[in-house]
Amino acid sequence: MSNTVKVKRLNKVLNIDKDFLPSYLNDGFDQINDEGKIIKRATGGRNISVQEYNQALDKIDELEEEIAALKAPKTTAKK
Repeated sequence: MSNTVKVKRLNKVLNIDKDFLPSYLNDGFDQINDEGKIIKRATGGRNISVQEYNQALDKIDELEEEIAALKAPKTTAKK
């Protein structure tokens, strides 16, 4: 079995040794598989704008409301 893994950041894809993976994850690279799907997300090295952060918070609030609505007891119509 190979001792290398693929990492990606923006449009850059690298094949690195497994021993260096924690360093690359900390630098903002995501570990990907051969199809390009993310296996492990970066643990550091990224900056996001306030706009992106606020959009994420809005989406979280929206999803929490949806979960609460789905967990609420259902009322049935009586005939």
